[in-house]
Amino acid sequence: MTKAQLGRRTALVAAALTGSISLFVSPLAAASASKSGETTTGADAVTSHQVTDQHMLAIEKKQEVLDKIAGEITEGLSESDRAKIPGFTEVAVDPDHNDLRLYWKGTPPQRVKRILAHLPTGVTTKVFPALYSKAELHAARNKLLHGGKPEDLHIPGNTTPIRITSIGPAVDGSSLQIGYDEDHGTGKRDHADPLAAGVRQSRTDEVKALTRQLTGVSTAAIYKPLSVDLSSRQQDSSPWYGGAALRNPSGGICSSSFAVKNGQGHYMMSTAYHCNGGNGQWSTYWGGTPVGTSDGLQQSASDDALGIDLPSGLSAGDLYDGPASETDGYYKAVSGWGHNNVGDYVCTDGANSGIHTNVQISQTDIGVTGENGVYRPITDLAYATAPDGVAAVNGDSGGPVFAGVNNYSTDEARGVITALDTTITCPTGYYTLDHTVRPPWCLHGVYYVPIYQILSDMNWTLVTG
Repeated sequence: MTKAQLGRRTALVAAALTGSISLFVSPLAAASASKSGETTTGADAVTSHQVTDQHMLAIEKKQEVLDKIAGEITEGLSESDRAKIPGFTEVAVDPDHNDLRLYWKGTPPQRVKRILAHLPTGVTTKVFPALYSKAELHAARNKLLHGGKPEDLHIPGNTTPIRITSIGPAVDGSSLQIGYDEDHGTGKRDHADPLAAGVRQSRTDEVKALTRQLTGVSTAAIYKPLSVDLSSRQQDSSPWYGGAALRNPSGGICSSSFAVKNGQGHYMMSTAYHCNGGNGQWSTYWGGTPVGTSDGLQQSASDDALGIDLPSGLSAGDLYDGPASETDGYYKAVSGWGHNNVGDYVCTDGANSGIHTNVQISQTDIGVTGENGVYRPITDLAYATAPDGVAAVNGDSGGPVFAGVNNYSTDEARGVITALDTTITCPTGYYTLDHTVRPPWCLHGVYYVPIYQILSDMNWTLVTG
Protein backbone atom coordinates (compact mmCIF):
# COMPACT_ATOMS: atom_id res chain seq x y z
CA MET A 1 0.00 0.00 0.00
CA THR A 2 1.59 3.07 -1.24
CA LYS A 3 0.31 6.44 -2.53
CA ALA A 4 0.48 8.95 -5.32
CA GLN A 5 2.90 11.76 -6.11
CA LEU A 6 3.04 15.48 -7.09
CA GLY A 7 4.17 17.57 -10.01
CA ARG A 8 3.52 20.64 -12.08
CA ARG A 9 1.41 21.16 -15.11
CA THR A 10 3.12 22.08 -18.38
CA ALA A 11 0.72 21.29 -21.21
CA LEU A 12 -2.82 20.03 -21.50
CA VAL A 13 -1.73 16.67 -22.75
CA ALA A 14 -2.20 13.19 -21.55
CA ALA A 15 -0.79 9.81 -22.10
CA ALA A 16 -2.11 6.54 -23.31
CA LEU A 17 -3.87 5.06 -20.33
CA THR A 18 -5.25 1.89 -21.77
CA GLY A 19 -3.85 -1.06 -23.58
CA SER A 20 -5.74 -0.24 -26.74
CA ILE A 21 -6.98 3.35 -26.50
CA SER A 22 -4.95 6.46 -25.82
CA LEU A 23 -6.30 9.55 -24.22
CA PHE A 24 -4.52 12.80 -24.91
CA VAL A 25 -1.17 12.47 -26.60
CA SER A 26 1.41 15.09 -25.82
CA PRO A 27 3.44 16.53 -28.65
CA LEU A 28 6.36 15.75 -26.36
CA ALA A 29 5.29 12.14 -26.06
CA ALA A 30 8.29 10.49 -27.60
CA ALA A 31 9.11 6.99 -26.43
CA SER A 32 10.12 7.06 -22.82
CA ALA A 33 12.69 4.88 -21.20
CA SER A 34 11.52 1.29 -21.16
CA LYS A 35 12.35 -1.71 -19.11
CA SER A 36 15.27 -3.25 -20.93
CA GLY A 37 14.52 -6.83 -20.00
CA GLU A 38 18.24 -7.54 -20.14
CA THR A 39 19.92 -9.65 -17.52
CA THR A 40 23.51 -9.70 -16.39
CA THR A 41 25.69 -12.48 -15.18
CA GLY A 42 28.81 -12.87 -13.15
CA ALA A 43 30.21 -10.08 -11.00
CA ASP A 44 27.92 -7.49 -12.58
CA ALA A 45 24.75 -9.39 -11.71
CA VAL A 46 24.76 -8.68 -7.99
CA THR A 47 25.83 -5.61 -6.09
CA SER A 48 26.94 -6.40 -2.57
CA HIS A 49 25.67 -4.10 0.16
CA GLN A 50 27.64 -4.62 3.33
CA VAL A 51 25.78 -3.87 6.53
CA THR A 52 27.58 -1.16 8.46
CA ASP A 53 24.85 -0.26 10.96
CA GLN A 54 26.57 -1.02 14.24
CA HIS A 55 23.27 -1.48 16.06
CA MET A 56 22.10 -4.09 13.56
CA LEU A 57 25.45 -5.84 13.68
CA ALA A 58 25.22 -6.03 17.48
CA ILE A 59 21.67 -7.43 17.26
CA GLU A 60 22.84 -10.07 14.80
CA LYS A 61 25.66 -11.20 17.11
CA LYS A 62 23.27 -11.43 20.07
CA GLN A 63 20.78 -13.44 18.02
CA GLU A 64 23.47 -15.90 17.00
CA VAL A 65 24.34 -16.49 20.66
CA LEU A 66 20.70 -16.82 21.73
CA ASP A 67 19.91 -19.20 18.86
CA LYS A 68 22.82 -21.40 19.89
CA ILE A 69 21.50 -21.60 23.45
CA ALA A 70 17.99 -22.37 22.19
CA GLY A 71 19.45 -25.10 20.01
CA GLU A 72 21.12 -26.70 23.01
CA ILE A 73 17.92 -26.59 25.03
CA THR A 74 15.89 -28.12 22.20
CA GLU A 75 18.59 -30.68 21.35
CA GLY A 76 18.74 -29.44 17.79
CA LEU A 77 15.20 -30.60 17.05
CA SER A 78 12.94 -28.83 14.55
CA GLU A 79 10.13 -26.60 15.72
CA SER A 80 7.54 -29.38 15.48
CA ASP A 81 9.75 -32.20 16.72
CA ARG A 82 10.44 -30.33 19.95
CA ALA A 83 7.17 -31.84 21.15
CA LYS A 84 9.29 -34.95 21.80
CA ILE A 85 10.95 -33.17 24.73
CA PRO A 86 8.90 -33.99 27.85
CA GLY A 87 7.39 -30.86 29.38
CA PHE A 88 8.77 -28.51 26.73
CA THR A 89 6.36 -25.88 25.39
CA GLU A 90 8.33 -23.14 23.65
CA VAL A 91 11.52 -21.11 23.65
CA ALA A 92 11.61 -17.46 22.55
CA VAL A 93 14.67 -15.33 21.93
CA ASP A 94 14.78 -11.54 22.24
CA PRO A 95 18.00 -10.23 20.66
CA ASP A 96 16.96 -6.61 21.25
CA HIS A 97 17.24 -7.23 24.98
CA ASN A 98 19.67 -10.17 24.88
CA ASP A 99 17.06 -12.25 26.63
CA LEU A 100 15.71 -15.78 26.33
CA ARG A 101 12.30 -16.96 27.58
CA LEU A 102 11.51 -20.60 28.16
CA TYR A 103 7.99 -21.99 28.59
CA TRP A 104 7.83 -25.36 30.32
CA LYS A 105 5.18 -27.53 31.91
CA GLY A 106 6.52 -28.72 35.23
CA THR A 107 10.17 -28.46 36.17
CA PRO A 108 12.82 -28.41 33.43
CA PRO A 109 15.24 -31.37 33.59
CA GLN A 110 18.75 -31.06 35.00
CA ARG A 111 20.15 -30.91 31.48
CA VAL A 112 18.27 -27.68 30.82
CA LYS A 113 19.01 -26.28 34.27
CA ARG A 114 22.73 -26.71 33.65
CA ILE A 115 22.47 -24.81 30.37
CA LEU A 116 20.62 -21.96 32.06
CA ALA A 117 23.12 -21.88 34.90
CA HIS A 118 26.05 -21.28 32.53
CA LEU A 119 24.83 -18.57 30.20
CA PRO A 120 27.25 -16.21 28.44
CA THR A 121 27.83 -12.86 30.09
CA GLY A 122 25.01 -10.42 29.45
CA VAL A 123 22.41 -13.02 28.50
CA THR A 124 19.35 -13.13 30.74
CA THR A 125 16.67 -15.78 30.86
CA LYS A 126 13.49 -16.69 32.64
CA VAL A 127 11.45 -19.87 32.82
CA PHE A 128 7.66 -19.46 32.69
CA PRO A 129 5.26 -22.19 33.79
CA ALA A 130 3.02 -23.44 30.97
CA LEU A 131 -0.44 -24.89 31.30
CA TYR A 132 0.22 -27.38 28.51
CA SER A 133 3.29 -28.89 26.95
CA LYS A 134 3.81 -28.80 23.20
CA ALA A 135 3.14 -32.53 23.08
CA GLU A 136 -0.23 -32.09 24.80
CA LEU A 137 -1.22 -29.29 22.43
CA HIS A 138 -0.15 -31.42 19.45
CA ALA A 139 -2.36 -34.24 20.70
CA ALA A 140 -5.25 -31.80 21.12
CA ARG A 141 -4.71 -30.44 17.62
CA ASN A 142 -4.83 -33.95 16.16
CA LYS A 143 -8.38 -34.32 17.46
CA LEU A 144 -9.47 -31.61 15.04
CA LEU A 145 -7.76 -33.25 12.05
CA HIS A 146 -8.97 -35.95 9.70
CA GLY A 147 -6.60 -37.35 7.12
CA GLY A 148 -4.07 -34.74 8.14
CA LYS A 149 -6.43 -31.81 7.45
CA PRO A 150 -8.72 -29.81 9.75
CA GLU A 151 -12.34 -30.93 9.73
CA ASP A 152 -15.14 -28.41 9.44
CA LEU A 153 -16.90 -27.50 12.64
CA HIS A 154 -20.67 -27.69 12.86
CA ILE A 155 -22.33 -25.41 15.36
CA PRO A 156 -25.96 -26.14 16.22
CA GLY A 157 -28.28 -23.63 14.58
CA ASN A 158 -25.68 -22.52 12.03
CA THR A 159 -26.19 -24.10 8.60
CA THR A 160 -22.86 -22.86 7.19
CA PRO A 161 -19.91 -25.05 8.22
CA ILE A 162 -17.12 -23.40 10.17
CA ARG A 163 -13.74 -23.86 8.49
CA ILE A 164 -10.56 -24.04 10.57
CA THR A 165 -8.08 -21.80 8.77
CA SER A 166 -5.20 -22.03 11.24
CA ILE A 167 -4.37 -24.07 14.28
CA GLY A 168 -1.35 -24.09 16.56
CA PRO A 169 -0.08 -24.02 20.14
CA ALA A 170 0.01 -20.67 21.92
CA VAL A 171 3.59 -19.60 22.56
CA ASP A 172 3.06 -19.53 26.30
CA GLY A 173 1.30 -22.91 26.32
CA SER A 174 -1.95 -21.47 27.63
CA SER A 175 -4.18 -22.78 24.84
CA LEU A 176 -4.60 -24.16 21.35
CA GLN A 177 -5.16 -21.21 19.02
CA ILE A 178 -7.84 -21.68 16.36
CA GLY A 179 -8.37 -19.45 13.33
CA TYR A 180 -11.71 -19.90 11.57
CA ASP A 181 -14.08 -18.56 8.96
CA GLU A 182 -17.32 -19.63 7.33
CA ASP A 183 -16.71 -22.31 4.70
CA HIS A 184 -18.28 -20.90 1.54
CA GLY A 185 -16.60 -23.48 -0.66
CA THR A 186 -13.39 -23.96 -2.60
CA GLY A 187 -12.05 -20.75 -4.13
CA LYS A 188 -14.34 -18.52 -2.11
CA ARG A 189 -13.05 -15.89 0.26
CA ASP A 190 -14.34 -13.53 2.89
CA HIS A 191 -13.26 -10.04 1.80
CA ALA A 192 -14.28 -8.69 5.18
CA ASP A 193 -15.92 -9.87 8.37
CA PRO A 194 -19.48 -10.58 7.13
CA LEU A 195 -21.05 -10.48 10.58
CA ALA A 196 -21.70 -7.57 12.90
CA ALA A 197 -19.30 -7.24 15.82
CA GLY A 198 -21.74 -8.64 18.36
CA VAL A 199 -22.65 -11.61 16.18
CA ARG A 200 -19.00 -12.28 15.40
CA GLN A 201 -18.13 -12.33 19.09
CA SER A 202 -20.96 -14.79 19.67
CA ARG A 203 -19.67 -17.00 16.85
CA THR A 204 -16.13 -16.81 18.25
CA ASP A 205 -17.41 -17.88 21.65
CA GLU A 206 -19.23 -20.81 20.03
CA VAL A 207 -16.10 -21.92 18.18
CA LYS A 208 -14.08 -21.66 21.35
CA ALA A 209 -16.57 -23.73 23.35
CA LEU A 210 -16.91 -26.39 20.66
CA THR A 211 -13.16 -26.79 20.08
CA ARG A 212 -12.52 -26.97 23.80
CA GLN A 213 -15.10 -29.75 24.03
CA LEU A 214 -13.54 -31.62 21.11
CA THR A 215 -9.92 -31.25 22.19
CA GLY A 216 -10.10 -31.32 25.97
CA VAL A 217 -7.84 -28.26 26.31
CA SER A 218 -8.37 -24.53 26.54
CA THR A 219 -8.72 -22.94 23.12
CA ALA A 220 -8.54 -19.39 21.81
CA ALA A 221 -10.60 -18.67 18.68
CA ILE A 222 -10.17 -15.79 16.26
CA TYR A 223 -11.90 -14.99 12.98
CA LYS A 224 -9.19 -15.37 10.31
CA PRO A 225 -10.22 -15.73 6.64
CA LEU A 226 -8.43 -18.43 4.70
CA SER A 227 -5.13 -16.96 3.57
CA VAL A 228 -4.68 -19.26 0.58
CA ASP A 229 -7.87 -17.85 -0.92
CA LEU A 230 -6.34 -14.41 -1.26
CA SER A 231 -6.56 -13.07 -4.76
CA SER A 232 -4.20 -10.47 -6.14
CA ARG A 233 -4.23 -7.28 -8.11
CA GLN A 234 -3.23 -9.19 -11.25
CA GLN A 235 -5.73 -12.05 -10.90
CA ASP A 236 -8.68 -11.01 -8.79
CA SER A 237 -11.72 -13.11 -7.89
CA SER A 238 -15.23 -12.56 -6.61
CA PRO A 239 -16.07 -10.53 -4.61
CA TRP A 240 -14.19 -8.16 -6.92
CA TYR A 241 -11.85 -5.49 -5.53
CA GLY A 242 -10.92 -2.09 -6.90
CA GLY A 243 -7.44 -1.38 -8.21
CA ALA A 244 -7.29 -4.76 -9.95
CA ALA A 245 -5.84 -5.31 -13.42
CA LEU A 246 -8.52 -5.95 -16.01
CA ARG A 247 -8.26 -7.07 -19.62
CA ASN A 248 -10.75 -4.88 -21.43
CA PRO A 249 -13.00 -6.07 -24.28
CA SER A 250 -10.37 -4.91 -26.78
CA GLY A 251 -7.63 -6.95 -25.11
CA GLY A 252 -5.73 -4.09 -23.44
CA ILE A 253 -5.10 -3.43 -19.77
CA CYS A 254 -7.18 -1.12 -17.59
CA SER A 255 -7.91 -0.87 -13.88
CA SER A 256 -11.01 -1.56 -11.89
CA SER A 257 -12.02 1.34 -9.70
CA PHE A 258 -14.58 1.38 -6.89
CA ALA A 259 -17.26 -1.15 -6.08
CA VAL A 260 -20.70 0.45 -6.41
CA LYS A 261 -24.39 -0.38 -6.28
CA ASN A 262 -26.63 0.85 -9.05
CA GLY A 263 -30.07 2.37 -8.57
CA GLN A 264 -31.61 -1.11 -8.28
CA GLY A 265 -29.16 -2.09 -5.55
CA HIS A 266 -27.10 -4.44 -7.74
CA TYR A 267 -23.37 -4.66 -7.11
CA MET A 268 -21.14 -3.51 -9.96
CA MET A 269 -17.49 -2.73 -10.51
CA SER A 270 -16.73 0.68 -11.97
CA THR A 271 -13.99 1.59 -14.41
CA ALA A 272 -13.34 4.15 -17.16
CA TYR A 273 -15.80 4.43 -20.03
CA HIS A 274 -13.04 5.03 -22.57
CA CYS A 275 -11.52 1.64 -21.68
CA ASN A 276 -14.58 -0.15 -23.01
CA GLY A 277 -13.67 -0.46 -26.68
CA GLY A 278 -17.16 -1.68 -27.47
CA ASN A 279 -19.44 -3.46 -25.03
CA GLY A 280 -18.07 -6.85 -24.22
CA GLN A 281 -16.40 -9.21 -21.78
CA TRP A 282 -13.97 -8.10 -19.10
CA SER A 283 -11.54 -10.57 -17.52
CA THR A 284 -8.62 -10.61 -15.11
CA TYR A 285 -5.36 -9.54 -16.69
CA TRP A 286 -3.61 -12.68 -15.46
CA GLY A 287 -5.42 -15.95 -15.94
CA GLY A 288 -8.25 -14.51 -18.03
CA THR A 289 -10.92 -15.26 -15.44
CA PRO A 290 -14.24 -13.73 -16.59
CA VAL A 291 -15.22 -10.75 -14.45
CA GLY A 292 -18.33 -9.43 -16.19
CA THR A 293 -19.66 -7.50 -19.17
CA SER A 294 -20.10 -3.83 -19.94
CA ASP A 295 -23.56 -2.61 -18.96
CA GLY A 296 -24.77 -0.29 -21.68
CA LEU A 297 -27.28 1.29 -19.31
CA GLN A 298 -24.63 2.05 -16.69
CA GLN A 299 -22.20 4.32 -18.50
CA SER A 300 -21.43 7.99 -18.99
CA ALA A 301 -19.08 9.31 -21.65
CA SER A 302 -18.89 12.76 -20.05
CA ASP A 303 -17.97 11.32 -16.66
CA ASP A 304 -15.83 8.63 -18.31
CA ALA A 305 -17.61 6.14 -16.08
CA LEU A 306 -18.71 2.57 -16.81
CA GLY A 307 -20.33 -0.10 -14.68
CA ILE A 308 -19.34 -3.73 -15.23
CA ASP A 309 -22.21 -6.16 -14.71
CA LEU A 310 -21.00 -8.98 -12.48
CA PRO A 311 -22.41 -12.51 -12.88
CA SER A 312 -21.19 -13.26 -9.36
CA GLY A 313 -23.28 -10.35 -8.09
CA LEU A 314 -20.54 -9.39 -5.65
CA SER A 315 -18.08 -6.51 -5.45
CA ALA A 316 -16.25 -5.44 -2.32
CA GLY A 317 -15.47 -2.08 -0.79
CA ASP A 318 -11.73 -2.69 -0.82
CA LEU A 319 -8.80 -1.54 -2.96
CA TYR A 320 -5.66 -3.43 -3.84
CA ASP A 321 -2.57 -1.58 -2.71
CA GLY A 322 1.15 -1.78 -3.27
CA PRO A 323 3.26 -1.94 -6.43
CA ALA A 324 2.06 -3.51 -9.67
CA SER A 325 4.20 -6.55 -8.89
CA GLU A 326 2.56 -7.16 -5.48
CA THR A 327 0.99 -10.63 -5.50
CA ASP A 328 0.14 -11.25 -1.85
CA GLY A 329 -3.33 -9.73 -2.09
CA TYR A 330 -2.56 -6.69 0.06
CA TYR A 331 -5.56 -4.37 0.19
CA LYS A 332 -7.30 -1.73 2.28
CA ALA A 333 -10.94 -0.95 2.92
CA VAL A 334 -12.76 2.00 1.40
CA SER A 335 -14.18 4.03 4.28
CA GLY A 336 -16.31 6.46 2.27
CA TRP A 337 -15.80 9.35 -0.15
CA GLY A 338 -14.72 12.96 0.05
CA HIS A 339 -14.47 16.14 -1.99
CA ASN A 340 -11.17 17.40 -3.39
CA ASN A 341 -9.34 20.62 -2.60
CA VAL A 342 -6.32 22.22 -4.20
CA GLY A 343 -3.29 21.23 -2.17
CA ASP A 344 -4.75 17.91 -1.01
CA TYR A 345 -2.49 14.90 -1.23
CA VAL A 346 -4.10 11.88 -2.84
CA CYS A 347 -2.95 8.49 -4.03
CA THR A 348 -3.37 7.02 -7.51
CA ASP A 349 -3.89 3.29 -7.75
CA GLY A 350 -3.46 2.19 -11.34
CA ALA A 351 -3.13 -1.55 -11.71
CA ASN A 352 -0.53 -1.35 -14.48
CA SER A 353 1.97 0.66 -12.44
CA GLY A 354 0.71 0.16 -8.90
CA ILE A 355 0.15 2.77 -6.27
CA HIS A 356 1.70 6.23 -6.18
CA THR A 357 1.64 8.24 -2.98
CA ASN A 358 1.72 11.95 -2.23
CA VAL A 359 0.19 13.09 -5.48
CA GLN A 360 -0.86 16.67 -4.87
CA ILE A 361 -3.92 18.33 -6.35
CA SER A 362 -2.91 21.43 -8.31
CA GLN A 363 -6.28 22.36 -9.82
CA THR A 364 -9.92 21.32 -9.61
CA ASP A 365 -12.99 21.82 -11.81
CA ILE A 366 -11.19 21.43 -15.14
CA GLY A 367 -12.91 20.48 -18.39
CA VAL A 368 -10.83 18.10 -20.49
CA THR A 369 -11.33 16.56 -23.93
CA GLY A 370 -10.00 13.09 -24.47
CA GLU A 371 -8.48 11.70 -27.64
CA ASN A 372 -11.77 9.91 -28.26
CA GLY A 373 -13.28 13.38 -28.70
CA VAL A 374 -15.42 13.18 -25.58
CA TYR A 375 -15.35 16.18 -23.28
CA ARG A 376 -15.14 15.55 -19.55
CA PRO A 377 -16.60 18.75 -18.10
CA ILE A 378 -15.43 18.19 -14.53
CA THR A 379 -12.04 16.74 -13.65
CA ASP A 380 -9.32 17.44 -11.11
CA LEU A 381 -5.59 17.49 -11.82
CA ALA A 382 -2.82 16.28 -9.54
CA TYR A 383 0.95 15.86 -9.95
CA ALA A 384 3.49 13.52 -8.44
CA THR A 385 5.74 14.89 -5.71
CA ALA A 386 7.77 11.73 -5.13
CA PRO A 387 11.37 11.61 -6.41
CA ASP A 388 10.52 9.39 -9.40
CA GLY A 389 7.96 11.96 -10.55
CA VAL A 390 5.47 9.33 -11.74
CA ALA A 391 1.76 9.79 -11.07
CA ALA A 392 0.57 7.04 -13.42
CA VAL A 393 1.38 5.22 -16.67
CA ASN A 394 -0.45 4.04 -19.75
CA GLY A 395 -2.83 1.28 -18.74
CA ASP A 396 -3.82 2.89 -15.44
CA SER A 397 -7.13 4.16 -16.82
CA GLY A 398 -10.08 3.58 -14.55
CA GLY A 399 -7.88 3.23 -11.49
CA PRO A 400 -9.11 4.68 -8.20
CA VAL A 401 -7.82 7.91 -6.69
CA PHE A 402 -8.11 8.10 -2.92
CA ALA A 403 -6.89 9.89 0.19
CA GLY A 404 -5.44 7.95 3.08
CA VAL A 405 -7.43 8.35 6.30
CA ASN A 406 -7.39 6.87 9.79
CA ASN A 407 -3.58 6.84 9.85
CA TYR A 408 -3.63 5.49 6.29
CA SER A 409 -5.41 2.37 7.49
CA THR A 410 -8.37 3.01 5.15
CA ASP A 411 -8.97 4.76 1.83
CA GLU A 412 -11.33 7.66 1.19
CA ALA A 413 -12.55 7.62 -2.42
CA ARG A 414 -11.77 10.79 -4.38
CA GLY A 415 -12.11 9.93 -8.07
CA VAL A 416 -11.38 7.74 -11.09
CA ILE A 417 -8.36 8.15 -13.39
CA THR A 418 -9.45 9.45 -16.80
CA ALA A 419 -6.32 10.96 -18.42
CA LEU A 420 -2.66 11.74 -17.88
CA ASP A 421 -0.52 14.84 -18.36
CA THR A 422 3.15 15.58 -19.11
CA THR A 423 5.36 12.77 -20.32
CA ILE A 424 8.49 12.11 -18.31
CA THR A 425 11.27 9.59 -18.64
CA CYS A 426 10.45 6.43 -16.72
CA PRO A 427 12.93 5.41 -14.03
CA THR A 428 15.36 2.75 -15.20
CA GLY A 429 13.74 -0.68 -15.19
CA TYR A 430 10.32 0.72 -14.31
CA TYR A 431 7.92 -2.18 -13.80
CA THR A 432 4.47 -2.39 -15.34
CA LEU A 433 2.24 -5.43 -15.70
CA ASP A 434 2.18 -5.20 -19.48
CA HIS A 435 5.91 -4.51 -19.89
CA THR A 436 6.27 -7.61 -22.06
CA VAL A 437 3.80 -6.12 -24.54
CA ARG A 438 4.98 -2.50 -24.71
CA PRO A 439 7.38 -0.18 -22.91
CA PRO A 440 5.91 1.82 -20.03
CA TRP A 441 4.92 5.40 -20.74
CA CYS A 442 5.30 7.44 -17.56
CA LEU A 443 3.33 10.62 -16.84
CA HIS A 444 3.86 13.29 -14.22
CA GLY A 445 0.25 14.36 -13.83
CA VAL A 446 -3.13 12.67 -13.68
CA TYR A 447 -6.64 13.89 -14.42
CA TYR A 448 -9.48 12.20 -12.59
CA VAL A 449 -13.23 12.60 -12.46
CA PRO A 450 -14.32 13.38 -8.88
CA ILE A 451 -16.10 10.46 -7.26
CA TYR A 452 -18.97 12.65 -6.10
CA GLN A 453 -19.69 13.64 -9.70
CA ILE A 454 -19.75 10.02 -10.83
CA LEU A 455 -21.91 8.77 -7.96
CA SER A 456 -24.39 11.62 -8.40
CA ASP A 457 -24.71 11.41 -12.19
CA MET A 458 -24.83 7.62 -12.30
CA ASN A 459 -27.15 7.26 -9.30
CA TRP A 460 -24.61 4.89 -7.79
CA THR A 461 -23.87 4.19 -4.15
CA LEU A 462 -20.29 3.59 -3.09
CA VAL A 463 -19.62 0.22 -1.48
CA THR A 464 -17.44 0.53 1.60
CA GLY A 465 -15.35 -2.09 3.33
